[in-house]
Amino acid sequence: YSGAVEDSVRQNIFKSKMNYMIDVLYDLSQKSGRPMEPNGQYVSDPTKVPPAENRTSYDSDLSEEGIRTDYWNWGKGYISAYPPDQFIMLEGGATYGTRDDQVWAPYYTLHKIMAGLLDVYEATGNKKALSIATGMADWVYARLSQLSEKTLIEMWNSYIAGEYGGMNEVMARLSRITNTEQYLKGAHFFDNVELFFGNAEHTGGLGKNVDSFRGKHANQHIPQIVGALEVFRDANDAEYYQVASNFWYKATHDYMYSIGGVAGAKNPVNAERFTAEPATLFENGFSKDGQNETCATYNMLKLSRDLFLYKQNSEYMDYYERALYNHILASVAEDSPANTYHVPLNTSSSKSFSNGNMTGFTCCNGTALESNTRLQDVIYIKSIDDQSLYVNLYIPSVLNWSERNIIIEQSTDFPYEDKTKLIIKKGGAFTLNVRVPHWAQNGFIVKINGRDQKVNAAPGTYIGIDRVWKDGDTIDIQMPFDFYLESVMDQPNIASLFYGPVLLAAQEKEPRKEWHKLSLNEKDISQSIQGDASRLRFTVDGVQLKPFFDSYQRYSVYFDVSLD
Repeated sequence: YSGAVEDSVRQNIFKSKMNYMIDVLYDLSQKSGRPMEPNGQYVSDPTKVPPAENRTSYDSDLSEEGIRTDYWNWGKGYISAYPPDQFIMLEGGATYGTRDDQVWAPYYTLHKIMAGLLDVYEATGNKKALSIATGMADWVYARLSQLSEKTLIEMWNSYIAGEYGGMNEVMARLSRITNTEQYLKGAHFFDNVELFFGNAEHTGGLGKNVDSFRGKHANQHIPQIVGALEVFRDANDAEYYQVASNFWYKATHDYMYSIGGVAGAKNPVNAERFTAEPATLFENGFSKDGQNETCATYNMLKLSRDLFLYKQNSEYMDYYERALYNHILASVAEDSPANTYHVPLNTSSSKSFSNGNMTGFTCCNGTALESNTRLQDVIYIKSIDDQSLYVNLYIPSVLNWSERNIIIEQSTDFPYEDKTKLIIKKGGAFTLNVRVPHWAQNGFIVKINGRDQKVNAAPGTYIGIDRVWKDGDTIDIQMPFDFYLESVMDQPNIASLFYGPVLLAAQEKEPRKEWHKLSLNEKDISQSIQGDASRLRFTVDGVQLKPFFDSYQRYSVYFDVSLD
């Protein structure tokens, strides 16, 4: 009872602070494009925003002395982290940088604010939050609707300056919430035409299954793909679905590191980019500055989830499991909330954690807060007709399927054990679809109320169990773990070692210049490995191995493997 009271008090405090924040933002949003005093001058039209007083052009001076504060000239609905100059400068071709004539990524910031406002509205019904978001969307629509397609294409292909996060996603979402067609049209203004369709005539690009993202900045483009799928949800244009589906397949098959990250190139020389050519991680990957920007993997998880909602392909959830356990969990410091920006995977690397005091404002600092929601995000997904349930991840949890008045508890110590138990607390008639992981090559054993079941459990599929589930029914699942290698696509002897879903890392005592060598039994690599599976602690030739998510000192996750 006391716990319930404490939870209620915390919720009330949180709601009070949230409402205060929204009230402040709402008051600010009502000032933009309106006179500071009665009969004062002002500019309400977002397309007519003038330069600051005594200036002939726009700039990015955000110093205390130089930042403009004439909000009455910024156009109705405007609100962001800085004055509107950067948006206007981007339209004129300004590049990314820190000079006063350069910009950062103004639409990236705008997306974060708008997405948060819509979250608040959908979770609490706060109408002021929705009002702020619609005002921002109106401002954006007014400005972008006056630009040519050529200008829009140039903007969204501008390195980082044109990084808009998921503005297409949030505009489509707002269109659905408000039933306003203009916002869906606004989402189309954010079509990255060259990436999505190749050109204005739509003769190439991802829509035609052409790799149009090689060498590009990963996290600038992955959220755009998530947004394309959101546009498909409302516009029902299959080409947008193909953009998302084709991108996901190419990214996870031609650019993926073992932890699930997809970026980190030494060619081009930029740790945040995809490699210059597909399937060339050895030749063009393994940037000395690190790989696998955490933001990018977070967005790959969002894309995997969203694609699964359209097509229940276990490959999406196999990827989700990989990236969740081996990157997202690995991105948090051992004894603080500090997190990683990049995760290096070169031999004898070490992670760099930052923002332990939670005061940082880099993209990955912000995403690290959101990443906590990925821990429970897709454990269970129900079918649209409420007749089927998908069990995607093996995580201790309780599901309250409110539409069916069904409650299921999952009990497990996965991945420290290779089994899980589902207990039906409140039953009913439905199909239980259980994921058989791609790595479950040694069998997948299912028992219902203690009795073995004959199931066609092919790795990389789901098994469906259709019955009337009674209160107290139990489903015991065992999926024996085993060791296996995953090679770099263009250098087969360079490989990572997995145990079930878990990437194992060698614990290094000193820096190494060359890949760590491992000699394994060719017929059965498990014969070369000793250790305690219940603790996920192993040794090979005296080398200590443990999960990458539990590695906080120097490590190696890729080895020069010889099979004897």
